[in-house]
Amino acid sequence: MTTSLSTEGATPAAVEGFNALKPRVIYVGYHVNDIERALAFYVGVLGMKEQLRVPLGKGEHEVVLGFPESKSAGVILMWNTERKTPYVPGDAYSRFILSVSDIDAALAHLARHGTSASLPVTDAGRFRYAMVKDPDGYLIELLQTKT
Repeated sequence: MTTSLSTEGATPAAVEGFNALKPRVIYVGYHVNDIERALAFYVGVLGMKEQLRVPLGKGEHEVVLGFPESKSAGVILMWNTERKTPYVPGDAYSRFILSVSDIDAALAHLARHGTSASLPVTDAGRFRYAMVKDPDGYLIELLQTKT
């Protein structure tokens, strides 16, 4: 079912709605099978920094990661020490997108660390992009804006 939202005759506050609360995306979270392997990739290869670890109870844990120069966005890696079966990315998962200034250099860096492109560099208008996978199989898009 598709709902059409009309702003005709609405007050500015009603039109602004949720946007008046100044929302912004700050983290994306993933369940990982092996936290040390995931940290080796996100921290050791991508250069993210661990900001916080939180034990959630019942074997569930999370670690918050962010890039040193980023003030707001990052990744939360979650794992459960009591889980007996591996996590499998669902078939509806799409990708996590990282903006990079030089996609060729980014891919060369990843290749030196054993991560190859699962989709090679593609030109699309003002953008160049490629895909890689993290150790748990999650797709990461590297996106460069052409200057």
